[in-house]
Amino acid sequence: MYQITTLSQSDFSHTVPNTFLRQDADTDHLVLVLPGLNYTCDMPMLYYATQIMLEVGADVVQVKYDYIQARSGGSASTLNERFGDLQTDVTQIARLALMQRDYKRLTVIGKSLGTLAIPHLLQADLPLRPKICIYLTPILNELVPIRDLIQTCPSNLFVIGTNDRYFDQKLINQLITLNADNFMIIDGVNHSLEFPGDTSNSLEVLDKVIRRIQNFLTE
Repeated sequence: MYQITTLSQSDFSHTVPNTFLRQDADTDHLVLVLPGLNYTCDMPMLYYATQIMLEVGADVVQVKYDYIQARSGGSASTLNERFGDLQTDVTQIARLALMQRDYKRLTVIGKSLGTLAIPHLLQADLPLRPKICIYLTPILNELVPIRDLIQTCPSNLFVIGTNDRYFDQKLINQLITLNADNFMIIDGVNHSLEFPGDTSNSLEVLDKVIRRIQNFLTE
């Protein structure tokens, strides 16, 4: 079983909204879940990814940033502002989360915009670096230029559909390993890893991706 709470600390002027799912039993495994701009932690792929992590006994922090509205003034923030906030927010919450126990393993799951924060965690001043990085619908054109940094993570998994607007085989070829086991490419699905208007096949994709993540943890 686990407890549902929130991480906060008074010496931070701003603590990004989050949900901390803390195992009742001791664990040395922490998972950070970083959603997309319009794909929250409550949506299917991230919800079930979280459930898998809880089943294997990890603590999970779901980061719940909202960059649709700027923090002040109520106007929509620009992409550059979102990206700057993203790096700051994710580093802050990672540092705070790592203080909760004596963790030995850190896994990060990012979706879309959230994938851009993963490389930053690989070079941030943190007591623990990610050992498993899972990129769901990665923004490839932003990630390929820093592929050397990305490859410092011991285990990477990328999941993307051929109808995703960020799908680019040439960019994938620059990140894919020789045996191609770090990429799961799904024919026909969009940026939500779904077939629009085809619920049955979308559920099959959800099942395949979650099983791939589950297997990836034990490889």
